[in-house]
Amino acid sequence: MKTLSITLLGGLLCFTQLSLAQVPAFPYNPDIDSNAFIELTDLLYFLDLYGQPWSFSDEVSEPGDMMYFDAYENDEGDIDSAWIRLPIGSAGQILTVSNGIPQWNDPAEILLSAFPCLESLCNGGGDIILGCTVDQACNYNPAATLEDGTCDFISCLIFGCTDPIACNYDLLAEYADGTCQYASFPFDCNGDCLGDDDGDGICDEFEIFGCIDSMSCNYFIGATNDDGSCTYDCYGCIDPSACNFGPSFLIDDGSCEYISCLIHGCTDVNACNYYYEAAYDDGSCEYILPGNCDCSGNQLDALDVCGGLCSEDLDADDICDDVDDCVGEYDICGNCNGNGICDPEACNPIGGYSVGDIGPAGGVIIYDNGEYTYTAYDNSSYDCWRYIEVSTEVLPAQVWGCYATNISGLSNSIGSGEINTQIILGSGCAEVSPTYAALSASLYLGGGMTDWFLPSPAELILLADGGEFDFTTSISGWELGSYWTSDQFMNVGYLGTFIEFSDDGQGGIQTTISGTNVNVSELQIIPMRRF
Repeated sequence: MKTLSITLLGGLLCFTQLSLAQVPAFPYNPDIDSNAFIELTDLLYFLDLYGQPWSFSDEVSEPGDMMYFDAYENDEGDIDSAWIRLPIGSAGQILTVSNGIPQWNDPAEILLSAFPCLESLCNGGGDIILGCTVDQACNYNPAATLEDGTCDFISCLIFGCTDPIACNYDLLAEYADGTCQYASFPFDCNGDCLGDDDGDGICDEFEIFGCIDSMSCNYFIGATNDDGSCTYDCYGCIDPSACNFGPSFLIDDGSCEYISCLIHGCTDVNACNYYYEAAYDDGSCEYILPGNCDCSGNQLDALDVCGGLCSEDLDADDICDDVDDCVGEYDICGNCNGNGICDPEACNPIGGYSVGDIGPAGGVIIYDNGEYTYTAYDNSSYDCWRYIEVSTEVLPAQVWGCYATNISGLSNSIGSGEINTQIILGSGCAEVSPTYAALSASLYLGGGMTDWFLPSPAELILLADGGEFDFTTSISGWELGSYWTSDQFMNVGYLGTFIEFSDDGQGGIQTTISGTNVNVSELQIIPMRRF
């Protein structure tokens, strides 16, 4: 912003700073109005407003005019000078800017920062101090030498509510401003009740006593305080058909029930605790438990008698083994489980079988000796034989047993499996191994027969030498692997002989004879019988 620091033509320099807020009286006269601080553009405006001519001129003023001179920096950065003259006339002053004010970008930015005055006023010397010179004013300045019209008589006064009983009473207020606020009874200035004996937030003047429970029979909607008078005897079951109907009840509370007055019990005639008088089934029926045959907890015995005492009927002849004279079958000679040979020295042939046929026990005939051969052995059940039949199932794996017992008389040949088994059973193996392969094979009852044995190595190998027959297809549970025989391996007491059946790579089965620990290895068993 460009400002003019005005220098009087006669050499008198006025340093007084102008104020933009003061508005002088017009027509302007420096002798009268020189105490006013004037902005240059305002001076131009007011002179024009009062009809006074003004112009821009480079001419030298006539002597006697009030001349102002200043040097300033223009917009191009050069030093310029300006002459301002205020000629005194009867109607005011005429303002002229000597070098043409339109050269400046914005005339409004030009301020007359020197105080325009006549030489007669400035000759007194010293600075003029502007301010409020009225000592009753809030902003009175005792150092001011010239009144500037800024006196303020209000800002130092304190206004507010001066009523002590008002909610917003101001102790410091000197003058009432009409802002007092008062509490509305029965509340105080904080909006709290003046009286609230029960502390429920409802003023005592508004309290209404009665039953405030909306679920009660005598609920009072206008009550604010419970007086303990609520009653609930109107609730109950109002259905006359219910067991708990009450004629005095007015409001149904959903408690009706229709069961307690009925006879409850089990209504299922097949249940153990059937109750014929029960009209309503209460879910208490009890039935025969799985495994039992009656409601008393009895089980079927071996003869399918509920609660019977027979524990076993191995030959399924409906005679309990405890009282059965023959657990098995009588042969044609009348011998229990006999071989049908009435003359021990002669063989009674049972003909009509070929290899691949189904044998008497339901297994497959895997060997035909061509003729009956009599082989005497005390414990043999069928000394006279021609055919060997294999069982229809594989028995669970067992140890060979008889650990560290060298058993003599065992053979590897076809037809020796039954005698091998009898020799093993008579060697006291049960004392070493309670369960073992030969015992499991001898106890097998496939087809109702009791003459099954653990096959010899040569007999077990017959399963892979069937030629046109595949004997293994009729054996349930058959798979390639290792199976026990009734021979010890190389007559060593802790090795049992087994046959390993494996794929020969050409669609056939190859067999390998080997031995393994009799008390550690558990191998599967395929029983056989001869007849």
